[in-house]
Amino acid sequence: MTYNQFIRYVLTFEAIVLNAGTGAMCLIAPQGFIAQFSAEPLTVVGYEFIRWYGVLLWVLTFYVLRLLPLKDDRALAPAVEALLFGDLVHLVVAYFFFRAVPAWSFAFVAMLVFTTTLAALRSIWVYRFHTHRL
Repeated sequence: MTYNQFIRYVLTFEAIVLNAGTGAMCLIAPQGFIAQFSAEPLTVVGYEFIRWYGVLLWVLTFYVLRLLPLKDDRALAPAVEALLFGDLVHLVVAYFFFRAVPAWSFAFVAMLVFTTTLAALRSIWVYRFHTHRL
């Protein structure tokens, strides 16, 4: 299996399991999503913002799953770069979240592991794409 095939499996897993699954939880049970990270309840408006986060995750899912079957790395590259940028911003926001809620919940640690792993895999793919080493 080539690295390019591997990253496509990773992107598929991320889209279906991580993004669509988390998006569904955010849309259907925003209280349950937040409860994984903090025991502090939100206001009704806060829970509705979590639902909007779920919408964005479903948009990402749709976009990536539409691109993957094309087998065109030139079409995929901007998406992978955008996802990498999102990973880096996500890690910065995780730092601020931890400063506000200094607790190592399972969900927080899992999010850090997934985000860091995905950022590393995407970085390698982007580097290889731009140096034509796919």
